[in-house]
Amino acid sequence: MKQIGRYLLILIAVMALWNSIVIKPLKIFTVFLHELGHALMAFIFGYGIQAFKVNFNESGYTMVQPKGWFSTFMIANGGYLGSILFALLILHLKRTSYKKYILGTLAIVFLTISIKFSGFSFTLLYSILFAVAVLMLYMVQSEKLNDWIIDIIGIASVAYAVYDTFVDTILLQLNLQFHLIEGWGGKQPMTDAVQLQQLTHIPAIVWGVLWMAIALFAVYTTLLKSAGKARR
Repeated sequence: MKQIGRYLLILIAVMALWNSIVIKPLKIFTVFLHELGHALMAFIFGYGIQAFKVNFNESGYTMVQPKGWFSTFMIANGGYLGSILFALLILHLKRTSYKKYILGTLAIVFLTISIKFSGFSFTLLYSILFAVAVLMLYMVQSEKLNDWIIDIIGIASVAYAVYDTFVDTILLQLNLQFHLIEGWGGKQPMTDAVQLQQLTHIPAIVWGVLWMAIALFAVYTTLLKSAGKARR
């Protein structure tokens, strides 16, 4: 039960502080994973990517080279689903002998894709700072601190999928439809959900609900697995 308590504490803290400056480096990390999800799908189902950017204002984009309809569909889904996939992978590997390689591998991936596709930019600066932080953590050699950081970035990545799909997809689409909050939304932004709406003719809000349901299920299964391990 101790692990469940830690996960819940992290999740509540991240969601409560989501719009504060304290959590900004972590939010940028989650956006990085979101864009990596798009990039991964582009390499698997398309012709790769042309550019990769993550900005200080927590926005980002990946210029992709899709092959066709299915390729575009998978790439558009890759952002939020990629965040969830990476989060579950991080939390799963933490329970294995590969735990000590997680942060180092992330630092190498961030640096590699930033150098190749971002050039001299904030994306590269963030990747360098992240790599320096990971190197310092390895020098400290604190397993407890390492465990906490892995749990935080894993849970935050799932929290990003839940929060962002709820606010920037579901609530945004409801506001555009019913004008609940004056001055918010404006013109229809070209989000992942809107791209899928144009591609499939299924409303953007449906994709947001689907992504949030998957993210919540990921949280549930993660906590369930932790509870099972705690009872053994």
